[in-house]
Amino acid sequence: MFLYNADMRKNEDYIPDKKQGTPVGTAVQIGGFLCALILSGVRIHDLHTPLSLALLLGSQLAGFDPSGIVGGIIIGAFAKVQPNWQGMGTALLYWGLTRMVLLFRSRCSPAKRFLIYLVCSIAALPASIIYGTKELLYGVISIAVSVVCASVFRRICLTIKTMSRSRIVTEIEQTAIALGLGMLLLAVSGITYRLWSLAVSLTLIITAVCAFSRGVFGAAIGIILSIMLTLFTDANPALIGSVALGALAAAAVRERGKVFVIGAFFFSGILFQTYRAADANAMSAANLLCGMLIFSVIPKQWLMTLQRYTDPAPKDARMIANAIRRTEQRASLEIERMGKLLGSFSGMFHARQEEDDAVGRWTVQGALAICRGCEMRRLCWKNAEAMQEAIYKIARDASEGKRVTPISPMDETCKHFSDFCASVLLSYQQAGNRNAISLRANAQSGFVERQFSGAGTALCTYARRMRTRSHAVDLKEKTIVQRLTSAGYAVESADLFESDGVDSVSVRLRRPLKTGHSAVRREIEQACGYRLRCIRVAQSRQYVSFRFEQDAELHAAVRISRTAHGDKVSGDATGECRIPGGRVCFALSDGMGSGKEARRESEAAIRLLFRLYHAGVEKELVYENVNRMLLAQSETEMYATLDAISIDLNTGVAEILKYGAPPSYLLRDGVVSTISGHALPCGILAEAKPSVIRLQLRKNDRIVLCSDGVQDVLPEGVEQAIRTMNPPAPETGDRLLKLAQSRGGTDDMTVMVIRVA
Repeated sequence: MFLYNADMRKNEDYIPDKKQGTPVGTAVQIGGFLCALILSGVRIHDLHTPLSLALLLGSQLAGFDPSGIVGGIIIGAFAKVQPNWQGMGTALLYWGLTRMVLLFRSRCSPAKRFLIYLVCSIAALPASIIYGTKELLYGVISIAVSVVCASVFRRICLTIKTMSRSRIVTEIEQTAIALGLGMLLLAVSGITYRLWSLAVSLTLIITAVCAFSRGVFGAAIGIILSIMLTLFTDANPALIGSVALGALAAAAVRERGKVFVIGAFFFSGILFQTYRAADANAMSAANLLCGMLIFSVIPKQWLMTLQRYTDPAPKDARMIANAIRRTEQRASLEIERMGKLLGSFSGMFHARQEEDDAVGRWTVQGALAICRGCEMRRLCWKNAEAMQEAIYKIARDASEGKRVTPISPMDETCKHFSDFCASVLLSYQQAGNRNAISLRANAQSGFVERQFSGAGTALCTYARRMRTRSHAVDLKEKTIVQRLTSAGYAVESADLFESDGVDSVSVRLRRPLKTGHSAVRREIEQACGYRLRCIRVAQSRQYVSFRFEQDAELHAAVRISRTAHGDKVSGDATGECRIPGGRVCFALSDGMGSGKEARRESEAAIRLLFRLYHAGVEKELVYENVNRMLLAQSETEMYATLDAISIDLNTGVAEILKYGAPPSYLLRDGVVSTISGHALPCGILAEAKPSVIRLQLRKNDRIVLCSDGVQDVLPEGVEQAIRTMNPPAPETGDRLLKLAQSRGGTDDMTVMVIRVA
């Protein structure tokens, strides 16, 4: 009891409620009056009423006005033939003394209230001696029971007092409420009619409600109520077993709805054959029908509201989800802020254009350095524009190694002409070197500016995608998890996100899988409501990870034909990359020479290309960076050609990227078109830029990519060879390869045939 007092001192909940005139205060007064009136019927030896006095003390400790409770105790004292003088006297004496204390002091602590209650209870004990000395012992037992039960009623009152805060009712508070309900059921246990009992019917209703809203914990509350009825009344002991079985079965099937909960209780009643019992204080047919009928008419919305206030698990899940969402929002804002910061940094490297002609100024100044000491300067520089043109002509001829002579309006007999030419040439060359350095610096600055700007744009786009994640996406993720779980898969995680207007699903499942990958895709398609295509499958010792994407209008498949020179490893490398957003990229690279080193260079070029695509970098930066990154990674002077095609399967727009690669060929309706580009291979110069050809693809189009080994041995051209063969799509690459080998080709040869369907 003193632990409760210490808790009250911390929270100061024992201060009487000042809002007694409000509708809430009036409802509390009426509820207290009715509860006290009902609990007055529970007596020990037909004389003592500990439960009503416990309600009085508990409400006082919780800070409620006990006036209504005192009224209920007084009226309940005369409800039976033998009046309860002791209980009525204790209630009036306690209420009067606490009122007197509050007249002299503004506050009466819980410890003082508890001591006043003990004094009043002991003072009222002599009233029991009138009925015999044995009643004195029952009076002491009544005081002990009231003190213990007062803690339960205090907890219930505090819970009612704080329910307006929309908080979760703790399990301790729920247990206290259950014990309070059990005491009320004991008070009405005498209300029966033939085979019907009000207490048993209420027990079934409360158990069904608790099991539906709280599951196993609610079932335990119902079992406690049935035990209380069995111990303190003449209820049939079979009530405990039948209620326990029905409550546990209802908790197991509560997710399926109220009908299954009702069916669980009827199943329990049939199993225990309680419909044959001749006792009203059992789960008879009348009690079962009455309880389940009332439970069936309770609106489901009320039950879900009760679950929201009593079950912490959904609230914890919502709190975790909200915390994750707030974290994502903050992270997206920080990412966007970083992207904008990178964008602002890009302005620091903006290329600056020279406003004046440095070469012309420096060359003229070099000429004037010699002419200033000449007495004929005024005659030569009489026409300044013509003289400058002559100086430029002499500087250009001298830099090209040509023989120069004085040009009008210069003096043909100038004795300083040799020094004049040397000074002009030196100034011209220095200005050219200065301009070359400036142009290179501007190119480097422009490159850095594009990198910062592209990275900032990618970060801002990613941040916006994080913030636009909708609640519908969360529901669809839950549907995917439920669908896979019901199919027997152990789901570790499921994530659905949108990329460029296309939904992507990432799923991680525990091994081993009961079915193949296609079965997993079909289950997810049923949950999403649209067709998917698999982008990536990754396996580890414990998990299998899938990446699916919403199926596009077009499909692209590739067939590769390859041969190496002799027993060496082929220097050609090929690759296929499914890019989020409904795109696919095919690449063919030919390293310099043949063997492992050439293969390493060609694979590095394709790997860099695919990594940049997956990182979400803009296409223009992908094309530029793949060359620079390959150049930076190369330890030796090696290079590789790169022939790649990126296809948007939603629109059919394709971009062919060529770094020193031979022409490609488009087959459409029997017509062959050549697609060529002019660019250096990757890894030679940092400033090298690729050729980019854009075209619109249609269904049944075929694109042929081939390496230099095939192109070099077909003098009539690959286009003519394809036109004369006109084979089906699967055989195009094989027949081209055989034709090139028959012509004596010794280099590595690879043919990729891509079909759009």
